[in-house]
Amino acid sequence: MSITSLTRDWGFQPSIVRMTATNTLAEITTTGYVLAQLANIEAVNFGPFDWNATDYVLVNYVDSGPQYGFFVYDDATQSLTAAAVVPGSLSDTLPSADLFVGSAGNVATARALSGDATITNTGVLTIANLAVTTAKLAANAVTSAKLAANTLQYAAVAMTAAEFNGMYAAPKLLIAAGGANTLIVIERAVLAMTFVSAAYAAGGVVGLQYDATVHGAGVAATNTEAAADFFAAASTSFAFNGVAGDTVAIAPFTTTVNKGIYASNLTQAFTTGDGTWVVHLWYKVIPTV
Repeated sequence: MSITSLTRDWGFQPSIVRMTATNTLAEITTTGYVLAQLANIEAVNFGPFDWNATDYVLVNYVDSGPQYGFFVYDDATQSLTAAAVVPGSLSDTLPSADLFVGSAGNVATARALSGDATITNTGVLTIANLAVTTAKLAANAVTSAKLAANTLQYAAVAMTAAEFNGMYAAPKLLIAAGGANTLIVIERAVLAMTFVSAAYAAGGVVGLQYDATVHGAGVAATNTEAAADFFAAASTSFAFNGVAGDTVAIAPFTTTVNKGIYASNLTQAFTTGDGTWVVHLWYKVIPTV
């Protein structure tokens, strides 16, 4: 195992010596390595090699394949040691819990993670409380599949007067299906009506259901509310709870799994009303396998 070539780039600062060796990193950094290689150095250089105190030595060595790195020559011990970082190069050391970030000058620079998140020197990332807001999320980037099954989700869905009047024959989609082997479980919902000028009339009991079955005949996802309650002539909110009890909680997979949540009503369509709606929903998406 030895040095097989040794040349100097003349006329440049810092002066760079290029060395190729069949030694490992551990061997080339052993105290007295250069002294032990004098015979090989003189052979490949056709005589003694003149070292300078400012030399950077770019060494190609072998460690599970070709490797290379910058070293400096120590004349006192006739050894090679790892070179100090030069401007524009990437350090092989990094302060605890810091990250390398490209600077304005395109140089990798150590910086502490700050702002909405911090990181420890064991790689644990912590997001600050209330840091993740709706405005900071990309469209549909955070999906139900990426959340734990016990995560309570929230959605607010606008519904027009025409959609409310028409949901008997055309149920209104509120939450899209979550995908194969998923079941949406409604914790609670609030239908908030902003009164305009005309009250609703006719209709039938209102509730949320799985899938778009017409006439409110889908499997119940919440309790129901009497039609007359929606005849209010003032802005009003209507609260619903998720289904509970044997009489309303029976939900065959064929009619509930991978099904969306819809608003509908029984008996007949509502009429005359022109109030606008926002449906607020709190729900979980759970696996069924």
